Formats: sequence, C-alpha cells, structure tokens
Amino acid sequence: MSTRACSVARCDRPHRRNGLCDMHDQRMKRTGTTDDPARKTLADRFWEKVDRGGPDDCWEWTAAVNEHGYGVMRPEGRRTGPGIKAHRVSLMLAGVDVDSLVVRHSCDNPPCVNPAHLSTGTKADNSADMVARGRSPRGSRSGASKLTERQVAEIRVRQAAGELHRVLAAEYGISRVTITNIVTGKTWRHVTTTKAA
Repeated sequence: MSTRACSVARCDRPHRRNGLCDMHDQRMKRTGTTDDPARKTLADRFWEKVDRGGPDDCWEWTAAVNEHGYGVMRPEGRRTGPGIKAHRVSLMLAGVDVDSLVVRHSCDNPPCVNPAHLSTGTKADNSADMVARGRSPRGSRSGASKLTERQVAEIRVRQAAGELHRVLAAEYGISRVTITNIVTGKTWRHVTTTKAA
C-alpha cells in the first residue's frame, strides 16, 4: 500500500490531513498559505539581537550565550549543529575575513559585538592578550596547582629562615626542584612573602 504524498509541489513528505504534510498543514493554519515564508538573512537575524549603543560603547549581544559569556547563533541555513560565535559574525558582516583566525576583544567583554572593539589574530596573539591583561589562570587558579599563594609565601619565609628544601618538599608534597623554583622566583612570581604574615 503506497502512502499519498503532500499535495504541495516538490514536497515528498507523507500526507497527514487536508492533502498536506504536517509542516504545510501547520503553515497553512498559521499564515493562510503553504508558501515558504521569507527567510531572514544572517545579518537580519544578527542585528535584531544586538543592543547597539554609541560607536565607542560595547554593543551587547542579547540572545543565547555559551558557558564563557560569548554570544552564539546558528549559521545561515542550519537549524541544528554547532553554533557560531556572535563576535565572529560581527566581523564577517563588517567584511573582515575571519577564517582560520581568532577574533579578539579589546574591551574584554565577551558579549560585546561592536566591530570597533574586535580584531583578528592568532591563538598566540589571543594568549598574549590574556596574559598582558592579567586574565590567565595562574597560581592556585591554575587547574594543575598543588599549592595556594599562602603556602608559597610560607615556603619562602621558612626557606629564608634556614629550612631545607627536602624538608619543605616532603611537608608540602612537592618536589625539591619545585621548592627551588619557588624560592628563586622562577615560578609563582606574583606571590610576595608579605602574604605569609
């Protein structure tokens, strides 16, 4: 037994009711026609989700954001799959080629999509920006850290008072080389001994 197809030209979905498939039946109820509604362009969809301020202000993305606060949207012609970051779309719409490059914020505001606050660069450029602006995870904020800033300050004070590296290493559960790097300032440079008091 063959299934009757939707009566709309070039639609091969199965007939459900009124000679139409579910999609065309719902569209008929909603709009009064089975014609495909005009699709919005990427630019139209983008700008309707932006709160534009002055030329020097951050232009905030008002729709969906990812776990880091960056705006996200669906690429043109796709309803599923990975989204694209809104700040990348902003530069693309401004005529900048963003392929194989990262888009960097001069304002350090993830939801900002003002093209005047955005530029392209490499991953290394982006990492250098992060370090220069003090946003890189360091010290106890680093996921690999076994010590806190307070412990590092204590280690420096205790070593300066004459305690041996091997004793400190055993007590804190780290290597002697790590103790040496801490007391010589090779690592944990952002910690001063005044924090131990």
